[in-house]
Order: sequence, then structure tokens, then C-alpha cells
Amino acid sequence: MPPRESMRIVPPSGLRVNRQSSVPVHVQLKTQIRHLIMTGSLKPGSQVPTVRQLAGFLGINPNTAAKALAELQQDGYLESRPGRGTFVAERLPAGEGKMARGLERLVDETLERARRLGYSGEEFLATAATRAPVAGARKARRTPALLIECNWPEVSRFRDELEAELPLAVDRMLVEELTERARHDPSFVREYGVVITTFFHVNEVKAALEAESVPVAALLTEANISTLLRLSELPEGTTVGLVCGTPKGTQNLLRSVQSAGLTHLKPVLASADDPWSVKRMLEATSIVVCSEQAAEKLREILPPTVEVIFSNRTLDRGGIDLLRDVLTRLDESPRAATR
Repeated sequence: MPPRESMRIVPPSGLRVNRQSSVPVHVQLKTQIRHLIMTGSLKPGSQVPTVRQLAGFLGINPNTAAKALAELQQDGYLESRPGRGTFVAERLPAGEGKMARGLERLVDETLERARRLGYSGEEFLATAATRAPVAGARKARRTPALLIECNWPEVSRFRDELEAELPLAVDRMLVEELTERARHDPSFVREYGVVITTFFHVNEVKAALEAESVPVAALLTEANISTLLRLSELPEGTTVGLVCGTPKGTQNLLRSVQSAGLTHLKPVLASADDPWSVKRMLEATSIVVCSEQAAEKLREILPPTVEVIFSNRTLDRGGIDLLRDVLTRLDESPRAATR
């Protein structure tokens, strides 16, 4: 029988695969796990889920999960301990810097696509060398995108991150505004090449735009991953408070906990705009997961004995890289050619 602690390992909640992407699933999985390791969400010496757990969690072939873990072990990010399982290596490969790692992933994915189309690595590199931009070349076209989130601070911060990383011109909208706008004029989204949201709201966004064919990209958020990893460490039966600025935001936070399979916790919900619910929550628990907006309202009323797990979020690098692939395919589509 495996060690007792391995029975409670929960696959990191941020892991997702995009089966519509031209990037192989094992490459997506490998990239995301490596990112969790490099950012410290998976710490040296921590045990990672088994092949069976990953395959079941993501709904993928066990051979695909095994290939991703094997390549990470070969690259020095993971190590196998006979009879115990697979763990994050105590000594990780030397980091190349954030930009260098992003470029490495982009090159790997592009080479893989070239191979799938029948081109050798040498042919790709030779062609790339002839296509290097020259001084004064025209700037790349920015794809118009609509970014949707539930609160203004995050949608503004995410917009800045995306425009700094990708050739996008991003308009912002709140989820409740989208629902109302789509009810009266669902075709308004046709002016955008892509609609972007997070996994918290992807079902709401797709439901509002179900009659339209604009692609919807759902991104991961780093702090959310860290939050759920922390929750997975809590003992069975722990009561945890979940509080956001509004009841709807709290429900979104609850869904993220449930979708991660964290059934060993007992959630108590509260809203920062409802003092009675906050008081009831604090009577039941001393561990609170708190959104960025709610944190300001609760800062002066939370006792010092309460552990506050802030859920401030930034966009996950793996998600940004997958969105880059979506933009590449948009540029290659007939629709893009007619613009």
C-alpha cells in the first residue's frame, strides 16, 4: 500500500489541457508542471500526483501523463524514489530567467508543429533565419480581444499583462456587463478576434455567447493555483471561510474549490458587503480565503489569529503561451486573411 500521505495528494488545480490546440497534450502538461515548479507552487521535495491521478484528473490517456512526467524527470525537474513515488527534485536545473524560459517554450512548440507538418528541424531553422525582421520593419498587427472578469482591478491588471506579452489590443468588460450586452446585441463580439476570460468564468462567458463563433480562451491564474495547493494541505474536515466582495464572487471561489476535488474541506461562505455573513464565518473558522477586493473591507475586522490566504491573481505563464498558440492559428485562418 502507498504511504498514507500520498493518498491525499490533490493534482494542482491549475492544470488544464486544450485538446483543440496543435501543441501535443503531453507538452502542455509538461510545460504547466514545470512552470509550477519554477514559480515555487510545487516546492523541492514535494510529492507530485501519480500517472493514474493525473490521467483521471485531466481526462487524458495515462501514457500521455507518463510521458510528461518522464520528460520532466529526464530534464532534472522530478526524481523517482523507489517505493515512495515521484517528487520535485531537491536541486533544480539552473534557471535561465523568465524571458529565456518563455522563449524556450515558444521555440519547442513551434518546432513540434513544424515536425508534425513534415518539416525537419534543420529546414525550419534555415527558413527562420531568412525571415528575421529587418530594421524599420512594420510592427506586428495586434489582434482585437475582449477580456472579461468579475472585478475591475483584476481585469485592468490582466489587460496590462496580456498586452505586454502578446500582440493584442484588449478591451475590458465585467461579467455582468457581458450578460446584459449579449442579451441585447450578441453579435457585438464579432469585432474581436478572441474573447479571453479565466477558468472561473468560462462557462458563464460561453453561455452568454453561445450563438457566436468567436473563440473563447480560458486562462489559468497563478495565485489561484497556490491558494488551492495550500488548501489541499489542510487536515480532513477543516472548516475554511471563503469570502469575496460579492455573493457571486464567493460562489465562483467555491466552484474553484469544488472543481479541484477538495472534498475534505468544509466551506463557509461570506460576502464582504454582508457583515452578518462575515461574523457567522469567523465564528466557524480561523482560516479564510479572501479576494483582493474583500481584503480591503475586512482588513480591520479580522482577528490576528485568523490565517488569511489572499487570492490575488496574476496570469499563468503556461496559459499565456497557450493563448499565443491560439493567436497563431487565428492568423492562419481564412477569417483573419479577409480582415
